Amino acid sequence: MPDLTTIKVPKVVRDRLQRVAASKGLTLAQAIDQLLDTAAARPKPTIGGYRSNRPLSAEEIDQELSTGFGA
Repeated sequence: MPDLTTIKVPKVVRDRLQRVAASKGLTLAQAIDQLLDTAAARPKPTIGGYRSNRPLSAEEIDQELSTGFGA
């Protein structure tokens, strides 16, 4: 028998999980496992950045934007 753990969530969350499980014909544990697999599979978004050594004026910011941050 697998190890069992109790997870306490608000009733509204439990009800949503049960609806998801029922709509897919899964047990609650299977639905949670599937949701976790889906969440883990999403790549973390990466965003480029720019850091100035000093505060920039609006004109300097426009200039930096027009160059594509050095690209």
